[in-house]
Amino acid sequence: MTPAALTRFRAWRLQPFMRAQSVLVLSLVVLVPVAAYLTKGGSRYTIAAGGALLAVGAVAWDVMILPVLAVPATLLVFRVSATSSNLSFSDLVLGVATLCAVPMFRLRSDAYVRKLLLLLAFYEATTLLNVVYNPYRANIVEWVHEAFLVGGSLVIGWLVASRHRAGTATTAYLVGSSIIALWAVAWSVAHHLAPAYLPLGMQKNYIGDMLCFAFLLAYARPDWMSQRVAENSTKIWAICAAGMLASQSKQAMISAVVGAGILTFRDRNLRRHAKAIITACIPMIVIAAVVVDKKLRSSNKFNSVHQRETWLRQSLQIWHMSPWFGIGLRWWYTNRVPFSFQPPNGEAEVLTSAGLVGLVGFLVLVIGAVVVLRRVPSRYGTLALAIVVARLVQGQLDVFWVTAQGSIPWLLAGMCLGADYLTRMRLPGDPGFTPAFVGDPLR
Repeated sequence: MTPAALTRFRAWRLQPFMRAQSVLVLSLVVLVPVAAYLTKGGSRYTIAAGGALLAVGAVAWDVMILPVLAVPATLLVFRVSATSSNLSFSDLVLGVATLCAVPMFRLRSDAYVRKLLLLLAFYEATTLLNVVYNPYRANIVEWVHEAFLVGGSLVIGWLVASRHRAGTATTAYLVGSSIIALWAVAWSVAHHLAPAYLPLGMQKNYIGDMLCFAFLLAYARPDWMSQRVAENSTKIWAICAAGMLASQSKQAMISAVVGAGILTFRDRNLRRHAKAIITACIPMIVIAAVVVDKKLRSSNKFNSVHQRETWLRQSLQIWHMSPWFGIGLRWWYTNRVPFSFQPPNGEAEVLTSAGLVGLVGFLVLVIGAVVVLRRVPSRYGTLALAIVVARLVQGQLDVFWVTAQGSIPWLLAGMCLGADYLTRMRLPGDPGFTPAFVGDPLR
């Protein structure tokens, strides 16, 4: 081998980016046409094959790419499969990222994550009785789906933070949320202040809930946030607050106020911003109250408030059909009952789906999670607690087990626990020890 060739070979070995380029180019130039030929020109299968091969190439470059992308991917809720499985893009990324993250996670690594996973295991065990009692495809799929939404998200979030990627993941999420917020404001203004409904499946409650989490994240301004985002955190949470107002999502505004109250009460550093956050929260409370009062007084029995009342009454009728084990998860996608709605309340949803046994497991999961997160050092546990409680508040006013809104709170909570773990591992005398984080130590 000539000296010039040897130099090029060494450069190729020392530069991961160049290796990644080689893998991706090979996937595009060689393997995708082969897949296209094998599928005989079917465009949908060709695109799927190309995407899978690109994913393999990306993972070959850095196995943490998919777990990091799982956080901003929660903003993409459009469907990628037929209605039989009803799979969203965020679910697809979450599932693949979980498969990448689980082999790198050790159950003994973090006591807090272990306790939360044990609570999830108890809930899954109680709902497994319902799966056995009501054996049908959608029931089994949803049982696995809920395990991924909570357990997979926790593991991914913890791994992202403990592998120094929390700043990158949350930056992408906050940038995407800010774009959605500005888009929602523009849409609402263009439609005479109507509730924002955007393309790609982004309806008003989805917009409001996701912006609520971004609002709390930007307001908390955790240590592991990137320096540039931290410097602009006030602008970000103000934009997200405006987007929530444009969405007119009542549960999002109420949960944002509750979450901001927890952050302000438990974090001394945030109390100096109390006036600013109160100024942002007052319009949310006023708008939520005005919207609810207007709909309660309305003669339209099919508006969102009256419709929820009807659904809750019908949920009790469905529960009486099988009070102990329920009639099955995702029963509203089947013809088992004459109704086809997802109950607009977390407890009602579990009660109809998994009965009293499942409800016990659900209460143990959510109450136990709050207790565990309260015991995490406030430097990291406060944000995790605020976001999980905000999700529970949303679940009292709307559906609870839903794709992106069901995963992002646990992803962020996992990041908080991963950051706490990383801090505890950086003992004085270690090369990586920093007594006070500046900027984004976890990038």
